[in-house]
Amino acid sequence: MTRRTLRPLLPAAIFALAAATAAAQPGKPQEEKSLLAPDGTLYTVASGHASDLGLAGNIIPTDNVIAWSLRRQDGSVAQGLVPDTVGQSLKRNLELAYDEPSGSLVLLFKEDLTVLNILRLGIFKDGSWKVSNLLPNLGFAHAYNPQILLSHQTVNNGNPLSQMRTILSVIWWEEAQYSQARYAPIFLDEATDPSGVAVYDLPTLVGGGGDATPSGSHPATAYMYPSLQVEGISGEILASFADLSADRHYVISIRFPDNLGKPGPDNVTWQRRRIPVVGIDSDEPIPDQVPIVLESVKTVVGASYRPTLVWSTDGAVGYTRFDGRKWSPAITIPLNESMTYDKALRLVQEMATRN
Repeated sequence: MTRRTLRPLLPAAIFALAAATAAAQPGKPQEEKSLLAPDGTLYTVASGHASDLGLAGNIIPTDNVIAWSLRRQDGSVAQGLVPDTVGQSLKRNLELAYDEPSGSLVLLFKEDLTVLNILRLGIFKDGSWKVSNLLPNLGFAHAYNPQILLSHQTVNNGNPLSQMRTILSVIWWEEAQYSQARYAPIFLDEATDPSGVAVYDLPTLVGGGGDATPSGSHPATAYMYPSLQVEGISGEILASFADLSADRHYVISIRFPDNLGKPGPDNVTWQRRRIPVVGIDSDEPIPDQVPIVLESVKTVVGASYRPTLVWSTDGAVGYTRFDGRKWSPAITIPLNESMTYDKALRLVQEMATRN
């Protein structure tokens, strides 16, 4: 893949508002996400055409870009463009997270190229961005529905006091040679070379995968939305995904060694610190009760590791839950003035977590 050369940008003019030039008024971003850090700093990222984001200067109005801004508690602000995001390719599926121990803002997004798309990861720390690719599988791969999760693990690396490490987990559905869920762990407390990030096929981690992956009669919404959640204070990660080759839905636990040993190329314990240890918590059929056309599906895993798939439709929040024997028929909560989307979603999540 050939890296594009960015057009030179005039720093003083990049974020001059088009309104100030009495030209066109800014439009609406294609996507916008905001996040509040524990210290009160408000971060915002937005993707769209440069003209829609109100950008002027030495930049083409129809270029697709990602812009960022922050506002601190003292009222000071900063803003700019995420590096290497200026061009004609569409950037979407923005996901944000903030890691307090390392002071890092994490941005995951998908970039659509001509015959494939790629997942890109940006980390903003100490006032600068580092952007890298999570390369897809072999072939003209397409990634769908990426999701990120931050977790923290107490580890021993040979020092008298235990230390905390931050694990950034990325999960997505990928269609390439095989159609399957994929997972990548990134350790933010270590200097990580993007080329060294391990990407795992989740069906392979449970002894499956590698076979033809027909979807059968299952709606795509039942298997194209793998998800992550943290289990308790241990930092163990729960991943929910479907394996089409086995025609099964899994909830698995992912953890990493907590005894790292002393750093060094000759220390086997240290070399194994990033290798995931996986256990199967539940194994059920792929549900068929999920509606065919939806924008998103979330999975909530309860204390008994029973998954609940939650979705939104026009005027309702719906879900189906596995009770240990079968998936329930689709259940809907109609929305009205007193039952908002956020309230209905919270009620379903609370129910799913208890069971």
